[in-house]
Amino acid sequence: MLFDRLASSILSQQLSVKAAATIAGRLRDRASTTGHTSPTSARPLLAPDLVATLSDEELRACGISRPKVAALRDLADAVRSGRIPTLEVLLGYDDDDVINALTAVRGIGRWTAEMQLIFLLDRPDVFPLADVGVRRGFERVLGLEAKATPAQMAEHAQAWAPYRSVASWYLWRAVDQTGESVPPA
Repeated sequence: MLFDRLASSILSQQLSVKAAATIAGRLRDRASTTGHTSPTSARPLLAPDLVATLSDEELRACGISRPKVAALRDLADAVRSGRIPTLEVLLGYDDDDVINALTAVRGIGRWTAEMQLIFLLDRPDVFPLADVGVRRGFERVLGLEAKATPAQMAEHAQAWAPYRSVASWYLWRAVDQTGESVPPA
């Protein structure tokens, strides 16, 4: 599950939702485990061992860019070698330790790690300051005319602790109501 979520995050970076879904679907056709599906959907889960066996040409044929091929290979290696902990182990880590563990992998930044904290690990107090949807929602809800700074957002969000993840959901929803895009769950 962890590999699948992180690989999906890497694949979707800087792409439209439709393009990312198409590429991920092609990769799932080649590198998914039979009989193992996501608990939240019927889609098969990507397997690090199967992704690792695909050649660069096979990955590129799915529509994956060279930098993302390198990131997927590093992620598969990190999961297979234990360089990043299992999902079960990460559940016992504090938020900063999860971020540090995940961002050690090529192609995974703080934003991706924070999305895993919110959506995969169900952490209640994560406020992704770099998320465009959260910032836009913050500006909309507070009626700001100027672009909110991370410092403004962090200071204001202190009042929402220990439920800043919930605040993030509401801020995304405030933007979603206007037709702007929000991050995938």
